[in-house]
Amino acid sequence: MAIHNICVFCGSNSGLDPKFTAKTVALGQYLAENDYQLVYGGGDHGLMGKLATATLAADGRVIGIIPRFLVERGLALKSVTTFIETKTMTERKEKMLHLADAFIVLPGGFGTFEEFLQMLSWSQMDIHQKPIALYNIDGFYDPMVDMMQMSTKMGFAPKENLNLFINGRTLTDIFDGFQNFKHVLPPKYTN
Repeated sequence: MAIHNICVFCGSNSGLDPKFTAKTVALGQYLAENDYQLVYGGGDHGLMGKLATATLAADGRVIGIIPRFLVERGLALKSVTTFIETKTMTERKEKMLHLADAFIVLPGGFGTFEEFLQMLSWSQMDIHQKPIALYNIDGFYDPMVDMMQMSTKMGFAPKENLNLFINGRTLTDIFDGFQNFKHVLPPKYTN
């Protein structure tokens, strides 16, 4: 499957380590330079705002999707290529899923974790077959990956589920992973 639109989940805060911002800006530039359209949560704060701004500054295209209540709080970046306002957070994620060909998950907070885990859960149930990559900057996601491995070890998730996402430490890891990704359902969903 060809990848044109990449949805990036990331924090509405920037985090304390300047590397998070630097890698986020580099990702935005990379997306623009390689003709990928960014799909993201429509915010102007934190890594979200930095990612969209960097993509636009490099002449990239950006689709921002944000629920009305966040627009009303003044948290939207309306200068994106395409601005979509939704009624709810759930509608926002459904639009992101529909528009994206692949997902990248930057460091973030609880909302970012929830977005990643929902896309992963939907992948395991075959609601979508799109590649998902953690951008595991400086091992930020190592504890989450450890927890998912523990879940498979303890019999709560099939070991095949660990192949439904890419644990990338560099952009090369992520984009090579996208090229080689094969969606394989765990046995309980193939019977």
